Amino acid sequence: MRGFLLIGAALLINSYSGGSTGPLDTSPKQTTATGKGATSTTGVGGSTTVPTPVSHPPASVKVLVLNGSGKSGVAKAGADALKPAGFTTLDPTNAKSTVATSVVYAAPGFEADAIAVAGLLGLPPTVVKPLTVPPPAEVGDPADAAVVAVLGPDSTAAGATTTAPPATN
Repeated sequence: MRGFLLIGAALLINSYSGGSTGPLDTSPKQTTATGKGATSTTGVGGSTTVPTPVSHPPASVKVLVLNGSGKSGVAKAGADALKPAGFTTLDPTNAKSTVATSVVYAAPGFEADAIAVAGLLGLPPTVVKPLTVPPPAEVGDPADAAVVAVLGPDSTAAGATTTAPPATN
């Protein structure tokens, strides 16, 4: 008799939970912002950290624009394109070497800002890469820039006519 009661209770619970035949994860979970551009979720199986795009006020984001195209005036044109949006631009200059395609490097925590910078420069978000230590050879010393844009011949500042869809924040 006891077995029938347990089976009946199990069927009742199963029908109440929507009839699922798979395991139901009812373990408590806690999701918290880590303060480092990520969200951490902790449950029975451990914790998982997922990057969360965070953008900063443009005036607090220092951007270094480098000319990697070999054409004169490209870095200045790129820096001038960022100023109306309020980004703080460091003195534009030439990259240490030319590049085949543009790339925008982001210091940790500034990925969303780098995507916005790329969009303002007419570049797709796929050009955004992490700013590593040591920095890429074409960058040289990024000074205290949070975002470094190395403009190649594919950038609108270099005269390319392709445009990227606007970046979303």
